[in-house]
Amino acid sequence: MAGFNVEDILSKVHYFRCHDYVQLIATVHLLPEFLKDHSKVKLVVVDSIAFHFRHDFEDMSLRTRLLNGLAQSLIRLATDYSLAVVLTNQMTTRFSRDRSGQSHLVPALGESWGHASTVRVILYWENDQRYARLYKSPFRQEATIPYQITTGGIRDIQVPTTATEQPRKKQKVNDV
Repeated sequence: MAGFNVEDILSKVHYFRCHDYVQLIATVHLLPEFLKDHSKVKLVVVDSIAFHFRHDFEDMSLRTRLLNGLAQSLIRLATDYSLAVVLTNQMTTRFSRDRSGQSHLVPALGESWGHASTVRVILYWENDQRYARLYKSPFRQEATIPYQITTGGIRDIQVPTTATEQPRKKQKVNDV
């Protein structure tokens, strides 16, 4: 595995830091030209799509239009250049409007943004264990699996079951 070291791997990572939504949109619009010169790129990661759009928007219809345009541009990139686009979205707590005081996690950009993606995976912790929940997919049923991050990468784990063990309570995640 010659050449498989941190320096070699990082030398193939292209990184663009965007300080606001204008820079993010500009970067996405410049990506086609970049990808023509870097044809080996097969993955684009935007971490986080929500960061620049969560606050400082008085005109929510403008925010929606900008996000939809960004989604369309990223879908076009994925199609035209045969690459994967991974977007992270922040989660926020939503409290019930009734007096129950219950709360639940919801995507920070709301339900409409959730429709922009083809596959949605929710990563979360529960009782010191990491879980990945397939929330939306055109090819697979909804499922939740435990996983771990090791020096060898991301690995699944077998959760021991016993006759007295109770089934894991399904975490409620609502899009709003």
